[in-house]
Amino acid sequence: MTSLRLPQPESPVALRPAAQAMTAISPPARASRHSPCVGVCQLETASQLCLGCGRSRDEISHWISMSEVERDDIWELIPDRLSKLSVAVRLLPWTAPELLGWIVDTIQECKGTWVTGVPGAVAELPCTGEHPATVKIAESTVVATMENAALRVHVTDKLRAFAFAEGGPIVLGLPRTRDAFAPVQSFTKLGPDTNALNPRHRAGILFDFGLGRKNARFCIRSHSPELTARLTSLCGETWAGVLSAAGATIIAASPPRVVESAAARIEIFAPIPPPGGQSPAGAHSHFLPQFLEKGEEVPESLRLPGYAMQVAIFYPKRA
Repeated sequence: MTSLRLPQPESPVALRPAAQAMTAISPPARASRHSPCVGVCQLETASQLCLGCGRSRDEISHWISMSEVERDDIWELIPDRLSKLSVAVRLLPWTAPELLGWIVDTIQECKGTWVTGVPGAVAELPCTGEHPATVKIAESTVVATMENAALRVHVTDKLRAFAFAEGGPIVLGLPRTRDAFAPVQSFTKLGPDTNALNPRHRAGILFDFGLGRKNARFCIRSHSPELTARLTSLCGETWAGVLSAAGATIIAASPPRVVESAAARIEIFAPIPPPGGQSPAGAHSHFLPQFLEKGEEVPESLRLPGYAMQVAIFYPKRA
């Protein structure tokens, strides 16, 4: 609950399929590569290339009948084409097994920071090596646990990776038809946290701050009867009202923060710094009223094509 300071990417991130990372998880036979279409179907006049996917009219019309090799050849051309067209956001070609392997690689090789949430209410989990992570994979789900945090990302055939610049952040997105949560407009008791990453924590009571967002929610989990009773008494209040009435109590108790989207969950166990204090160097959360009041779902600079909703962001670490 201090100021927002997201890490800025500087080191390059390969935009080709993450084949090296896949060796660690023994993926199944290669999946069919998805279409580059992002729902922006407009041909640029001079080049006659689509301003959304970078393909020509013929490539678009014949995509379904192409071989996997032919599709790969086109995917190879797309980054340069979109760069010349000054298109900011680029859908990456990674299939589900490749995406799963890349996620594991970012954690095991300590390549940067994972973030989920909404502007003003986020959880950040740096993979730096200072706090080693234990990674487990089961049924296309990656679970990484550290001393003071945990991360879960569920990979499906609908999950997509988007890049905004060479070496920049990678944003994971799902179709908006898969909205994770009905927007909650007030502080709400959700009950036992049955989705807690550690089974021992599933008896804890989860409270949603009620930010009113569709793509993510910010919660705290109480394992204390006293704190649970105090938070229960505030149900129905706005998040601002909860902070005014019990902000000091929440900071003092420093309960786990649980920030989740349709495909990702980060749990933070590090203490909440006092007002004016500094966030810890490792995993931490931010809850910032001045940003929340703007009502944004995603950072403006990382806005995805209209059909997709953001579920998590990966920021490469500084070189």
